[in-house]
Amino acid sequence: MIRRLLTCLIAAYGVVFVKIVLAFDSNILLKDDLGEVFEIQKPVKKIVSLAPNITELLFEIGAGDLLVGVDEFSDYPLQAKSIQRVNNYSTVNYEVLVALQPDIIIAWASGNGITTINKLKSLGFAVFALEISSLDDFPNAYKRLGLIASKIEESEKVSQAFKDRLGTIKNRVPRTKTVRTFYQIWHDPIMTISGSHIISEIISLCGGYNVFSEIKTLTPIIDMESIILKNPQAIISSGNTVLSEWVEFWKDWHVIDAVKQENIFLIPPDLLSRQTSRILDGAEYLCDYINLAR
Repeated sequence: MIRRLLTCLIAAYGVVFVKIVLAFDSNILLKDDLGEVFEIQKPVKKIVSLAPNITELLFEIGAGDLLVGVDEFSDYPLQAKSIQRVNNYSTVNYEVLVALQPDIIIAWASGNGITTINKLKSLGFAVFALEISSLDDFPNAYKRLGLIASKIEESEKVSQAFKDRLGTIKNRVPRTKTVRTFYQIWHDPIMTISGSHIISEIISLCGGYNVFSEIKTLTPIIDMESIILKNPQAIISSGNTVLSEWVEFWKDWHVIDAVKQENIFLIPPDLLSRQTSRILDGAEYLCDYINLAR
């Protein structure tokens, strides 16, 4: 009866306070971001992460030592580079996973995809799917990872620190005119973000307006004519110093306000493209650049 009650509560609210759960047994019930409620056997000693953002989140809450496998692109923090690789964007090494025998695999719901997640489940692996689509999703993501990894106190501290810093950034943004902003995530073809992307949320937070916010596709391909018609006041590219040619490309398009005013900026891609606390570093860059374009 108690187990059924907890399942109903989690289905409704996502997480039951750990004190309530631990009062009955050492295992926990959690709802993942694909809506599945399942029991996590405690203690979890071996975790596999299938995405670099998840790897980084686990290190943030002090659970990096539990990682026995990570994806090919998990390169931060430096300790992640020494962990066994188990997958890339398109392929999972199932033989390695079987040999590792993880207690739980944590997947990126949209990045790894439902096909891969279901395949892993069919092989008998416990898979927890995580998705951070908004800045407001971070606190709950930290807390659930803390429950899984028995890092409850640490995850609470990280969650609170994230909320505090986000609040500070919001309070620092000038309440003046909105800046038309074009955010470029790729150069050939030119790709941007729609209004449903978390980076678009950050643009709004910083007092900008994503000029392609109305598009339905999350990361659409855009032609130059459309950009000229939108006439952004700031162009921000998620490249790095190696990709400075992205900036050079725009310098020929003086018909665009951002080019005329030299409001073309670069942000290291990992800061905004990975859903970790470093997204707030990227947000500070973004806010500073949008403020310069006012």
